[in-house]
Amino acid sequence: MKSLSNKILFYILISAFGFSQHSSPYRFSLKSTNDGEITYFNDGFNSNVVAEIKLMSDSLTWFGTGRGLSLHDGENAFTYQSTTDSIVDIFSNPSSTTKVLPNGGVSAIATSNDTLLVAFAGDDNDTPIGLGLAFTSEARSWYGTEPAEIMSFNFSWDSTGAGVQNGIYFGFDSEYEPGIGYSGSFLVINPLAELNQTMILDSVQTNTVIKITNTDLSKTLTFTVESVTDFGEGQVQLMIASGSINYSSTADKGFLNEEPVKFSITKATKAIQWKYLPQPVDNELDIEVPFGEGYFWQLPVTVPQANVTYDASISGKYLYVASWAGGLRRYDLSVSLRKPQNMPMPMDWQSQLSTCQDSAYIDTVSKITGDPIPILKDYYLNPRDPADGGNHNHKAFSVLAYGDKIWVGTANGLNKGRIVEEIIQLSETEFEILSCVEWDHYKYPSDGISGNFVVALGKQDWNNQITIWAATVGTGESGEAQGLSYSRDDGNSWKTALIGERVYNIEAKDSLVFVSTASGLWKSLDGENWAKLDPAIEKSMLNQRQILTNIVYAAKIDDRDSIPKLWIGTPDGVGLAQNTQGENWQIYQSNHDPLEVYAYPNPFSPLTHNTLDNDGYVRFHVGNIVNKQVKIDIFNFAMEKVHSKVYNLNTYYGALKWDGRDMLGNHVANGVYFIRINYASSSNQSPGDNWTKLIVVK
Repeated sequence: MKSLSNKILFYILISAFGFSQHSSPYRFSLKSTNDGEITYFNDGFNSNVVAEIKLMSDSLTWFGTGRGLSLHDGENAFTYQSTTDSIVDIFSNPSSTTKVLPNGGVSAIATSNDTLLVAFAGDDNDTPIGLGLAFTSEARSWYGTEPAEIMSFNFSWDSTGAGVQNGIYFGFDSEYEPGIGYSGSFLVINPLAELNQTMILDSVQTNTVIKITNTDLSKTLTFTVESVTDFGEGQVQLMIASGSINYSSTADKGFLNEEPVKFSITKATKAIQWKYLPQPVDNELDIEVPFGEGYFWQLPVTVPQANVTYDASISGKYLYVASWAGGLRRYDLSVSLRKPQNMPMPMDWQSQLSTCQDSAYIDTVSKITGDPIPILKDYYLNPRDPADGGNHNHKAFSVLAYGDKIWVGTANGLNKGRIVEEIIQLSETEFEILSCVEWDHYKYPSDGISGNFVVALGKQDWNNQITIWAATVGTGESGEAQGLSYSRDDGNSWKTALIGERVYNIEAKDSLVFVSTASGLWKSLDGENWAKLDPAIEKSMLNQRQILTNIVYAAKIDDRDSIPKLWIGTPDGVGLAQNTQGENWQIYQSNHDPLEVYAYPNPFSPLTHNTLDNDGYVRFHVGNIVNKQVKIDIFNFAMEKVHSKVYNLNTYYGALKWDGRDMLGNHVANGVYFIRINYASSSNQSPGDNWTKLIVVK
């Protein structure tokens, strides 16, 4: 079972994070917009691999991609800035925050109201590694932030407009009018250093807010820039937006001639204040952990390798994370974020585990202090494989929490926990909240689920009945099958559906259930009868967007408008259907060279890349198209034509693509191929030939 479980885990990680063609920035750099703000959001998606979709508020949709966190704000798509530089975590500095995210793939997202948790993952010499968690309780805070100073310069006020060195003055009217203030239409800046002139010209944009203050801050002037230009030799002119001047002083006086002032460039910052939590690990001495009525013993997990947070869930005051070898842990959000609490789950052989009953504990001696303590009987938390004395049920992969219930999927089945909290009075003035869990453990074959590796969970609340859905995969035990397992009676009995399908995620809303699988997106109204939606194609004129894969990693019903919509995440981008029937798709894909002609992926394998209905495809990106016809000819290295096709964009919808076959329908040989694409890119030119090169490697 060991090798197969590892193989499945590795496949999931690679499929989620490894297929994107473009890398994220290696180092963080600020980006200014035309609105004069600093933004931590890049336009569009950085990766086509999307495995997580979460909704928030009236319009925000978050996406976990192979190369970071992306966002759709109701109109446009963005990707949040990431960095490979180290980020200070809250455990080493409790007051620390960061505006950037770790570089890596997003392995899990959890949301609740305005709270957002994002988990990151990568690899260490082919070993999955957790890169930590980013947490915010103000996920919408990037809207409407106040301008902040980004740089400043020291000048003197030139009230006469004489143009003195290192002076600034208003024109055409630099005079202060008592009770009114200033009314100049432009500001002239005469920096002493050429470098300062360059920095101002580079940093000031339309809508930038300028702030000018004197030494004791008794006088403050602000205005919004309309434009910025060179003005004479070594000078800078800032045109002032009409009506934007705002002046205040403790006395009704303006700036004095030659008075020292600070000239500050301020910009609004579109960013989120994150708290960074390192990947949950133990100290070497964390062999004895308090929980419930006493303590339990465990094998400390001290490294982030094979310790990846694959799922997270927020319920009430608790944030639960499932981190494979890192097990199941929870953060208490009602107090300042601190080291998460390890949560014991049943051992492989246990069908139940109580951490709430006194009888579940035995008095013994602490291995750390030597003091008498109650320890959980016949229990040892160990995520190693059974051959090494461990338990597959301590490898947590999926988690779902609501109310006082928590469901956890592992490599040894499914666990239902009931959270029990009671107030214990220690004295007349002292009280303690006791929190514990009563566990039931379900597995194949005794309980009716199809397989023991539970990779995803979903909850359906419909017609006064809760259905728990589980994506179940085999671990190598005889008779196991991949598919969908579900219970309508709180786990007392289980049924199966879609046997043979590799299920990635489940989405349910009212009577609707969508199941994301390796063969496509399945839909049901009763959980027993299923239909599969067609792959997404955007059918707007002159738009060649198409999802070139049958695989769907995630789906989300968006019912924030009167007509519910449907989001899907795939290895080939994001689709948004205008209804839950999968009609009228909008497709979002990474596009890093919008005006260039190129083929991707390159090198291309027709056996593995962009596989749709058993055929693999290479795309041709051509930028802007204004005519209705595109002709593609493909030549081998000897310049012999092997393929030719004319696309009439009045009738053809879908990507400009090639399946790697010649005109007889056979796969071409490995080698270099030359692509000629004929089209018009502007209305004032005739169609012309554009060339690119492609390497085919089967």
